[in-house]
Amino acid sequence: MNEASQLSFNAILDSISFNVPHGKSLAVIGHNGAGKTTLFHVLLGLKFSMNGSFKLSEKSFGYVPERPYLEMESRFDEFLKLHLNLIHFPKNKISEEINRVADIVGLSGELQKKFKHFSKGMLQKSLLAQALLGSPKLMFLDEPMSGLDPNSRKELMADLLSLKNGGVTLIFTSHMMEDVEQLSDYVLVLDHGKQKFFGTAQEWRAL
Repeated sequence: MNEASQLSFNAILDSISFNVPHGKSLAVIGHNGAGKTTLFHVLLGLKFSMNGSFKLSEKSFGYVPERPYLEMESRFDEFLKLHLNLIHFPKNKISEEINRVADIVGLSGELQKKFKHFSKGMLQKSLLAQALLGSPKLMFLDEPMSGLDPNSRKELMADLLSLKNGGVTLIFTSHMMEDVEQLSDYVLVLDHGKQKFFGTAQEWRAL
């Protein structure tokens, strides 16, 4: 993602400007109410800025929300098939794509299971698998580690690092500084909708 913008949304976001090179990761951090999720919603087109502009160089992207809004009676494979149909994925390649993303997140053996039998970590991985459908090169992740146990956190972090190493641009929010330390190349700090810092992770550590 190459992005440089001055964003304003009903005075919630003001004068935010940053650029993320392809295949790098950006951590968006700040206290609750700082504007992190609002920024995501603007970039995703779920909300519209009153002025300013931004540019996404990738035509497709994936999104992992903070909370898993899932129908717990649905099966994992049915969930993935539904989203593939929504993006008009070639029908003769649907089974192959379902198996591909399930394998990436380590849930190949769980495709026939209903979500009500999944742990919190498995639900998060299911959302990541859905976001990976169609092989997007840009991913937005809102608190992807929220509520996970240590083993699930370790597994999901390995998945995200693998994606980044494979050339996927990651933009994520987190309250956990250890996640920011481990995953980010760049850091954007927000405070009450205003940008307090943007720079490399190394520059952020030196503050």
